[in-house]
Amino acid sequence: LCCRSCPSCTHSTSTRMVYAVLFLITTIVAWVMLDPEISNRLANSHPDVGKVTCDSGNCAYEWARLAVYRVMFATGIFFAALALIMVRVQNSRDCRAGLQNGMWGTKILVLAGTMVGAFFIDNTFFTGWGWVGLVGAFFFMVIQLILLVDFAHSWNESWLGKAEDGSKCYSFGLVASAVLLYLASAIGTILMFVYYTRTEGESCTLNKFFIDFNLALAILCTVFALHPRIREALPSSGLLQSGVVIIYTTYLTWSSVSDSPDVCSGSNGSSTAPVVLGAIMTFVCVGYSALRTSSASQMGKLGMSTADDSSANLLDEADDIDDADDEEAGGQRVVDNEKHGVLYSWTFFHLVFALASLYMMMILTDWAVLKSSSDTGINIERGWPAVWVRMVSSWLVVLMYLWTLVAPLVLSDRNFS
Repeated sequence: LCCRSCPSCTHSTSTRMVYAVLFLITTIVAWVMLDPEISNRLANSHPDVGKVTCDSGNCAYEWARLAVYRVMFATGIFFAALALIMVRVQNSRDCRAGLQNGMWGTKILVLAGTMVGAFFIDNTFFTGWGWVGLVGAFFFMVIQLILLVDFAHSWNESWLGKAEDGSKCYSFGLVASAVLLYLASAIGTILMFVYYTRTEGESCTLNKFFIDFNLALAILCTVFALHPRIREALPSSGLLQSGVVIIYTTYLTWSSVSDSPDVCSGSNGSSTAPVVLGAIMTFVCVGYSALRTSSASQMGKLGMSTADDSSANLLDEADDIDDADDEEAGGQRVVDNEKHGVLYSWTFFHLVFALASLYMMMILTDWAVLKSSSDTGINIERGWPAVWVRMVSSWLVVLMYLWTLVAPLVLSDRNFS
């Protein structure tokens, strides 16, 4: 009865929403593995898969992080397999469309079975998988950065257009949002200087460099955003977009300096705040990548949209779909709007989720680095590679944003409207 009262939807809409919910559920399962009671049981029930060396004395937590590795390994393999299966699907008449848009019970059983099987894999396997996770997390962050830049420009253009139509509310919102973003970034930078650059007996030179360089890039973004020539070529340029970019790079810098292996990080224990913020941003990114499929957007240029119409969107209903192509899903009318061509790349869609699984694996394990030893088994510790991955990513987002500002000047013969 509830479904009968729901509005009609399209296959492209309902399918992506179900996959997003499935990803959310698997992430929650991985998060639950960090619960102290569950981690204690894991530490006492898996002697056959290897030993774990716990320098911190908290062996249960190390086993919990290995459990997160296993859950997100299964999730990543699940979406990677779907990405391979869906290569070169052109429309919903393809025999593989049934797997993409249906067979949910079978897919859930396969995913659950893969998770269970992952708990019987020897611990040493995940020392190599940890590096795969680190590389995959980097590529997901690149996609996340493209989404961020796209979101910043879309937000500004939407509110600026309404402000130009005479809406004082949106004019105030633009100014207030920019001020809040810059204020939050400034406070974050000050706190980083206070807590992560002053340790007795240590110069904390690298932390100071990271924070100083991020501050210099923030100033550079602001100068470019307000430069007269850039404003002339790109009238929508402003402090709102630069504020979004700066607050994100400040977050990445904080995540790096607070999680570095040296004593300047303030604590070598688990930190909840970066994990929570990282998880929230991942869910927002995954949801945005599912909703933002306009081929005019940055994700459209990456392959998320294959529609010819530049304004095609996940939430748009196709008016030219015949009733014969509709289905009843528990009383709800589901429209097959991809019989003439898919509205997004099914392979790329699943690839994003596979990379998101690797990124969440690193986030939930506090960017743990696994090392193998024949004598002591698996040793889990922090490492510099994870720090540099996040810092390089923050610099990439600045370069990407600056390019969107100078591109209209450099490539004056192209239309960037």
